[in-house]
Amino acid sequence: MKKIDSKNKTCIYLDQFVISDIIEGINPLWTEIKNLLESNYNLGKIYCPLCPEHILETVRKDFKSAEIHDNYLKSISDGYLLKSEPFLTAQLISSLIRKNKKTINTFLTKAKFNDLKDFYEDINKHHDKFSDGITTNLSDQNNFRKIVSNKIDKKTEIQFIEIIKQNEINNFKNRLKEYLDIKIIRIRPDKFGEIEVPNWIDQLLYQLTYKHKFKKKELELLLLELEKNGFSRIPTLNTKFSIGAHLAVKGKQEKSGDHIDIMRISNYLFSTDIFLQIRRENMKFAN
Repeated sequence: MKKIDSKNKTCIYLDQFVISDIIEGINPLWTEIKNLLESNYNLGKIYCPLCPEHILETVRKDFKSAEIHDNYLKSISDGYLLKSEPFLTAQLISSLIRKNKKTINTFLTKAKFNDLKDFYEDINKHHDKFSDGITTNLSDQNNFRKIVSNKIDKKTEIQFIEIIKQNEINNFKNRLKEYLDIKIIRIRPDKFGEIEVPNWIDQLLYQLTYKHKFKKKELELLLLELEKNGFSRIPTLNTKFSIGAHLAVKGKQEKSGDHIDIMRISNYLFSTDIFLQIRRENMKFAN
């Protein structure tokens, strides 16, 4: 990845709509882009890693189409998988606190890709439950946003965005303080409809403790970092909660697919040299 070393290959993120347009080739522009990607990959100049969101979206197609899309991206991936939450954020926090230099391994991992048929049906079932849970949780929020949408001026918008972001920072600091006090990791469940998922803060603290071997001193340094800089030096969290706060203040109506978009932007916009995404809808995210 060139952002780390200019001698490296260029790392390009392709979202599912881009891959679909490349494979379908209806527009001559996408045929040209496909030829450029393949020729530069064969010349050893680029690679396009997979990511978990690719799997989540690919399995929504019929199996034959899903297999074609999956195999195509694998063929130009160099066997790389982009790290996602909480693994990427934990790695970035570890590098920040320990002042370690970022490497390709900060953002990517080599993966042995299984055949799509091995997990196609299972992921589809989990995807349906996830979508239903997100939709349930968003219903009240979206109804409230209809009421408050466009009722505040620009200055107040900016203030509200900062308040919402600071609330997330405070949640993280309070949980970290609790962990430092009781010295026990307890991964709490967050309920989305009928499913439960691990709380994002608890997942991060678990990764930092057991994967990155953080001790009390490093956890205390993390707390000082949060108190001084918030999420400003942790790009994944800063991007995710900036987008979330922007959508809330603007009164945007959210769907489960928007959460996948937020995940991909907050993780991979920072992790790649080129981020190529197509929006099929008009909802705009924060810069």
